[in-house]
Amino acid sequence: MVTSTLTRVEVKRAVNRINSTKSKVANDVLAQLQYTELDSQTLNLAEAFSPDVTLRTLDAIHVASVLRISEAVQGIITYDKQMIANAEKMGIKVLSPGLKR
Repeated sequence: MVTSTLTRVEVKRAVNRINSTKSKVANDVLAQLQYTELDSQTLNLAEAFSPDVTLRTLDAIHVASVLRISEAVQGIITYDKQMIANAEKMGIKVLSPGLKR
């Protein structure tokens, strides 16, 4: 699995907020992932989305990251309904294991 380096920040902050005793587990899971760097091309793509793309800032960066490495991934994993709708609108396959839609 590949994810943006932004994921490290989001996961660690969420774990520290919800249950800081699980930080080692979070670090172990994060260590198993491959990362795509957050570079200026990705940020430029995220900020240039058309007005009909209704993603929050961090979600826009994640979607832009997927678009930049689309040939290397099967799709995006998310459970966020807004991200699902926008990703599908942009032609990105959405993977949400266990989600009933």
